[in-house]
Amino acid sequence: MMKQATAEAIYSQNSEANELFLKGREYFNKSDPRTDGTLANARKAIKLYEQAAKADPGFALAFVELSQAWVALGYSDPDGMTNKQLLPHAKAAALKAVALDKKMTDAHLALAGLYCSIEYDWEKAEREYKLAVQLAPNNATAHGSYAAYLGSMGRFDEALGEAKRADELVPSRATDFVLARIYYSMHRYDEAAEYSKLSLKREENLLGHFLLGFVYVAQQKHDEAIAEFKRAVGFGNNAGALAALAYAYAMDGKKGEALKMLDELRTSHKGAKIVPYRIAAVYLALGDRDQAIEWLKKDHEVKDNWMNQLKVDPVMDPLRSDPRFQVLLRKMKFKE
Repeated sequence: MMKQATAEAIYSQNSEANELFLKGREYFNKSDPRTDGTLANARKAIKLYEQAAKADPGFALAFVELSQAWVALGYSDPDGMTNKQLLPHAKAAALKAVALDKKMTDAHLALAGLYCSIEYDWEKAEREYKLAVQLAPNNATAHGSYAAYLGSMGRFDEALGEAKRADELVPSRATDFVLARIYYSMHRYDEAAEYSKLSLKREENLLGHFLLGFVYVAQQKHDEAIAEFKRAVGFGNNAGALAALAYAYAMDGKKGEALKMLDELRTSHKGAKIVPYRIAAVYLALGDRDQAIEWLKKDHEVKDNWMNQLKVDPVMDPLRSDPRFQVLLRKMKFKE
């Protein structure tokens, strides 16, 4: 039998729902593969959040975290799901949360994340991010999330303003990463490296090593890049990290190593879990633009969240004059 919730941890006045929610959160907090979690924990969290919501149908926060748990299953581990598969579940939970409590910041952020990362509906994403910031002007997560969106849109001055506001409110590894990614997209690699390292100083994490690896590639520090991607791979069997390592080998002229890693990926990961966007980057580094374009098309089909970086990602710079790439950008409907 689960322990009774303490007075400091009451989220629902229904004691059964509250206990189930707390247990679900316990599993959800151990579900992120980027910090040594497992997707099996996300699946357990989903069941518990669903039970909590059934016990208390008006429990908006349970629906928010249910949506987030479904999104967690989209990580590129072999037992993950495609975004197309998880979207109906995650979106239904987020919409329910907003319907139950229109003033809940986290509900709007959950919905905004789906619009931005999977549906590529920029107008709806911005509407939800703005609502979240308006509802909680001192919420660092709201400002940081909006900053990440603005960076993807290439609105860098606004993005830096939101990210620095988040950093003023609550300095964190997450905000460091957002700032690093914005500076990387701006081709300001020294500052991107600085914030990547700061995120790693706060806490060892896959994303910090991952982004720092790309910064080092851009700076032509290939040995350092390979070392960072190897550290990222060490967090687990993540297809994105493995493909990033292949990319670094290709950029360093080690074609054999890159092709070997691609073969290993095809064996160990299936479908969208290969992360087509990252495979496209490897082929681009190998000088095969045709294959790069084909893999980007696949990524668009499976609605992978990397596609929202297409407008600003320095990795894709060699393709920007290619008419086929410009067709993809138009399909993504990025704002000018």
